[in-house]
Formats: sequence, C-alpha cells, structure tokens
Amino acid sequence: MKKRFLQACLSGALLLSAAATYAQQDAGLQANANEPEAIRDARMRWFRDAHFGMFVHWGLYSAAAGEWNGKAYDGAVEWIQSAANVPAAEYAAKLTPLFKPKKDFAREWAKAAKDAGCRYVVFTSRHHEGFALHDSKTTTFDGMDVTGRDLFREIVNALHEQGLRVGVYFSLLDWHHPDAYVEHGLPAPGNVKNEGRDNARYVDYMYEQAKEMFSNYGPIDVVWWDYSSKEIQGEKWGANKLVAMVKQHHPNIIMNNRLYAFDHNSEYTRANGDLVTPEQFIPETGFKGMDWESCMTMNGTWGYSKFNHNWRTKEELVHNMIDIVSKGGNYLLNVGPMGDGTIPDKSVELMHNIGDWMRVNGESIYGSRANSIGRVNWGRITTKPGKYFLHIFNWPADNRLHVPLAPDAGVTPQAFFLADAAHTPLKIDTDERGLFIDVSNKAFKNSEATVIELDVTGTSLLAQGVFPETDGTYNLVAGDAILTEGVVLSVGDPTVLYNWMKVEGTATWNIQVKQPGKYKLVLSTACTNESAGAKIAVTAGNTTLTGVVKGTNNSWGDYQDWDLGTVVLSKKGVNTVVVKPLTKPGLGVMNLRNIRLVPVKK
Repeated sequence: MKKRFLQACLSGALLLSAAATYAQQDAGLQANANEPEAIRDARMRWFRDAHFGMFVHWGLYSAAAGEWNGKAYDGAVEWIQSAANVPAAEYAAKLTPLFKPKKDFAREWAKAAKDAGCRYVVFTSRHHEGFALHDSKTTTFDGMDVTGRDLFREIVNALHEQGLRVGVYFSLLDWHHPDAYVEHGLPAPGNVKNEGRDNARYVDYMYEQAKEMFSNYGPIDVVWWDYSSKEIQGEKWGANKLVAMVKQHHPNIIMNNRLYAFDHNSEYTRANGDLVTPEQFIPETGFKGMDWESCMTMNGTWGYSKFNHNWRTKEELVHNMIDIVSKGGNYLLNVGPMGDGTIPDKSVELMHNIGDWMRVNGESIYGSRANSIGRVNWGRITTKPGKYFLHIFNWPADNRLHVPLAPDAGVTPQAFFLADAAHTPLKIDTDERGLFIDVSNKAFKNSEATVIELDVTGTSLLAQGVFPETDGTYNLVAGDAILTEGVVLSVGDPTVLYNWMKVEGTATWNIQVKQPGKYKLVLSTACTNESAGAKIAVTAGNTTLTGVVKGTNNSWGDYQDWDLGTVVLSKKGVNTVVVKPLTKPGLGVMNLRNIRLVPVKK
C-alpha cells in the first residue's frame, strides 16, 4: 500500500514538474494550442470532475444594493456606476463609507459553497468599477485602504480551509483608473472618453495588480478574465505577458477565454484559453471536444439588489446543473452578497437545497462525463465507465423508463435507485427499442430529480428512431427531437420546445416505420396573438406540408391541436420528420409540445 502511494506521489510530482517546465518554456496563451494532450488532461482533470462551482460577485456595488440617489436599477446591478452614469470620484466617495465587511464573512461563503456541494469558488477580485479586494501597492482604491483588511486574503484562506479550489475573477475594464479604456457603445460613467487616455499606462497598472494577486496568496486554480471586445482584446490587454506571469506562479492554472473573446460565445480555440464561458444560458449541445462552464444567476442579477426577488426554484437550479453536466460542462452558480458580505437568506436556502440533493445523488455528478446515449424525453443522462446515471425530470406515465440502449453480448443490465442504500434491483425488460426499467416503486422519487444507476455497456439505439404505439400512431415528443441552434428544449419540462427565436432553427425526429402508408399529421402548438403568423414547413418521408401558425388564446402555454394535413411514409425503416420555419414575423415561431402521426385507415 505504501509503495503504491509513493508511486502515485512520484507520478503526480513528475506530471507537475512536466507542466511547470512546459509552461516556463512556452508561456502565454499560445502555449495552450501546443500543449501535449496528456499534460492538458492532467491539468484539467480536477475541473472536469468537479462540475459545480460557486460564483461570487461582491464589491462596492454591493453596498449600493441596486439603488442610486433614490432610483432603483434593475438587471445587472454590478454595472450601476455605468447605468447611473456616475463619475468615478463621486462613486467612490459615496460607496466606500458604506462598504463594511463583517467579521468571518469569507468563512460563511466557504461554508455555503461546501454545504451546496461546490468543489470550487470564483470570486470577483475586482469588477469593472476597479475596486480591488486585495492589499495593493498600486492604488488606495482597495480593500486594505478602505476597510483596513486584506479581503482577498481572507477569502482565499477561508476557501482553502474548506478544501475548495480557488478561482479569481479579474476585470480587464476599470472605470476608476484615469487611463483605462472605455467600452465603445456602452454608457461611460461620468461621460468620459478614450481621447487623451494612455491605454499602455493602464495596462501596466493592471499587470502590476494582477502580479500582486497571483504572487502573494498561495495556490490559485482558476483565473476568470472579463471582458474583451472587438475593439480591444488580446495584446491590447498585454495578454501574453499577463498570462506568462500568471503561469509562472501557477503552472497548472485554468483560464477562461475572455482575454481574447469579444463575446461570450465566440469561436473557441485553445490559443484563447482553456474554457468557453457561456453566460446565462446552457448551450443546446454543449461544446464538443471543448471544456466549458455555464455561469448563471439565481435571480437575474450578479451583484446584490434589495429589489430583485425573482428567484429560481430549487428544481430549476438542480435541473440546470444536471443539464449542463449531461452535456459535458460545469455549472458556475452565482451568489451576490450584501455590502457587509452576508449572502442573502434565499441564496443560502437554495444552495442548501442543492446540497441536500447532492449528498444523495452526487455520484451521478462528480467525476461523470457527458451523455453518450443521446437525448431522452424524460430527463438527462450522465455517464461513467460501465454506468449510466438516469436523471428523471418527468415520470413516465406507465412507470416504465425507456432507455434506447442495446446491451453488449453477454452483459446483464442492472439498475437501482441511487438513493436506495440497499441497491434493490429494479426489473428490466428489453425489446428492439432498448431497455425498459420498472420504476413503479416511487419510494425514492425526488421532487428535483430522481436518479437511477444503470450498470451496463452497450450501443445507443437512438438512431433507430421513435417506434409506433400499439395502435400504429407515432407520438413525437419534444424531448426526442434533434435540435439546431435557435430552438430550445425546456430544461424544466422536456416535453416542450420553446424560445424558437431563429428562422434557421429546426427540429428533427427519426421514426421507425413499420407500416408504410398515409398518416394524418397533427401538431400541438401554442403561440401568442402578437407572434402568430410564422410560416412553417413539416417534411415527413417524401411529403412536405406548410402552414401558418395561429394564436392560441394569446398564450405561449395554451396548447391546441393543429391538423396540418396528410403525409405518405412509403419506406420501411428509419424515416425523418423535420419542422422548419420559413418566416418569423413575431417574437418567436411557436412553442411545440409534440407531433402525432395517426394512420389513415383505408
């Protein structure tokens, strides 16, 4: 045992040494493009296994609490200086006296993250306002000079005490510095202009601040840059020098792509960073072959607002995490503490709710990888070698959970509820469509998501398509559709296609035709009167039908049947049904629940 432990330690030490040598030889972001795959995999492994982190937005704006001079500001209140057009001097003078962190605020953060099941925390070392939490020699606009405390150190130490990985958010913008670049087209606090400003001098200042953070506070695991634009990115921020310095101190650090990316969803290249960082949304199909992390809020704002109470439910948050992990990503969930560092009670409650679920079902998240079977209409799937974790969002009406998988020869599938400590086997039937797990025992049903562990290896049958019901009807539900960008499957209710915002968006189903012939095609749709009028085409087999979407009692949730006409399915085997918008005069095309193909009797 000791020998194996020593060998593991030596192996890890050699890997760290190789990573350090590599980083020193080829520092800067360009190094990522040429990094050996084995080193990259080792460097990224903890992040790929963690899947869940806590984002913390906290600064002077937290003391403003979404209000300036008696006016409430909605949305991203950490931008309140910009939104209220406040000059830097006035902003600092008003908020620094209000910014009074309480004792042990950082330990409360770390405890909340640990309790929720987070494996890492990313906190705003400085946001666009330019206020730095660390003890900086470059400015008096920092935590030490304003509060008499090195807030950065308190946070890092508290996270390390809880065994959490540390991520540092670092804004490239700075509304306080007299030479900092002002983003074109955005409200510039105090109506300042770029003319007369010395960007090079600001970049030197920013570099020195970053050097203080990354050289004086022990291990840092993630740097989260924010943000770039078409006008200023990359070397205009001194990116290579900046990254080389960070990697010198932390050879295995993970970086996002926003030193170069001028939007949050720009084309990914390794030369731009390790992570793609979609903001406030979950990509429909993830980013194949890429590491990524969706950062999202609990209530629509990053910083603390005393006015915002639009909280998501615990079910939504758990579903978001599962959805993200099933697509191969990480979930970075934000909390916005008050000016004294207190996390709002509702945020603490929601984080605790997630933790309760994770304590029972965390095995299906930590160390898991993306779904390798394909989309299912009842929930989401994560995987480990020889295992599938089936997350049920919508309970099957007949208590038979369909998994479109054919077991390998000689493999006997086994399944049990993950919450069942006894691992009581569940009955499994098989036919040409795959596996059917008996879930009639609802003793372990969970309101957020019920998880079944399925132990088996096999081949996905998804390409074989949807099979007919006993009466010959095909029921094509939203969750079985193959989607392109522009149409979204609801995470909370995988039976609905919604947010059909782009005319380019399509939904496709594979169907297994047993009996060729004529079928009546009926859609279940909903649309407001204002958005009605989109022309759509539905192609089934060799037949294409067109029609115009009508309003359904002026509601996106009032689904009504729409008989579009008759199609001919003339070929046995796999056929496709494709829905494609031709025009979109309103906000969205429609919401679509399902399509039924009903055989026409001769």
